[in-house]
Amino acid sequence: MFDLGYTLQIVILGTVFLGAISGILGTFVVLRNQALIGDALSHATLPGIMIAYMLTGVRSLQVLLLGAFISALVAMFALNTIKKYTTIKFDASMALILSGFFGVGQVFLSQIQKTGGASQAGLSRFILGQAATMLRRDVYFIVIVALVVLLLLIVFWKELKLYIFDENFYKASGLSERFISGLLTMMVTFIIVIGIRLVGVILMSALIIAPPVAARQLSNRFYLNVGIAGFIGAVSGMTGTYLSATRANLPTGPVIALVLGGVVLLALLASPRNGIVKRYVQIRIFRSRIKRYRKLIHLYENPGEVNLDSKEYTYFINHDYVKVEDGALRVTSKGMKRIRSIKAVD
Repeated sequence: MFDLGYTLQIVILGTVFLGAISGILGTFVVLRNQALIGDALSHATLPGIMIAYMLTGVRSLQVLLLGAFISALVAMFALNTIKKYTTIKFDASMALILSGFFGVGQVFLSQIQKTGGASQAGLSRFILGQAATMLRRDVYFIVIVALVVLLLLIVFWKELKLYIFDENFYKASGLSERFISGLLTMMVTFIIVIGIRLVGVILMSALIIAPPVAARQLSNRFYLNVGIAGFIGAVSGMTGTYLSATRANLPTGPVIALVLGGVVLLALLASPRNGIVKRYVQIRIFRSRIKRYRKLIHLYENPGEVNLDSKEYTYFINHDYVKVEDGALRVTSKGMKRIRSIKAVD
């Protein structure tokens, strides 16, 4: 057993809950093809944090997170307005919001740092996160928000699932698109706001995107994707927090992001469904079989040819893949099965 200090235990508890709910909620976001929304909203929280500090002069976590939440909502309103009233594509809009809000936040941060006030110390840590400064009440706040979001996902499971996989049928059923879309966006905003203290505004999107991407390589069933993504998020959060505190001597956010990147890479390489290694082996087998059975395939695809040397087909004749009929070579049913098995590898 690891001998973990009390502070580290508290922080690990927070990252486990944050990682789990981010992975679960991220599955809905990724399947909705809105993965970049998390990235845009997380970057958009920075000016809200700085403005909240400038208005209050205190570094209370609750006050700063309230500013982050309002800033994220403003960013989401701006995204929807651009989408509704302009011809700019949604991905371009997100890039504009991401860079614009983050730039404004950096300007405010620079201005605050020039004042030299003691209370402004630590504000820059919101960029990459600083889990070590988390208090027990902060972690409890994360746990409560995570449980509320999980409860909302359970209550609106059917509606969210239908909205993601068949939006037209969802609308035809008389259900409110605005409500379910707003609910999903609100939940993403909640998770981003509670997570920026731990992993920072830059890397928060990794917790939302990476677990469902890895889970998608392991299963194509929705409920399994949700469970696997939550598990990957929780384990990665715990592992990254432990390594950052005891080994890496780095902020928690970057280490968690590295762990998540490693998990995604491993899933892409070793996935039993469609992993890179499996595909490479399949291609090698396919090419080998094509080379070995190319004459048999040629005969199958050109059944009318009669000017064929039977000596070249001795192996296939001996194995009952080819037979001589009316002075011509023809593929047998056994040979056709072999050809179909070769094509199935492709």
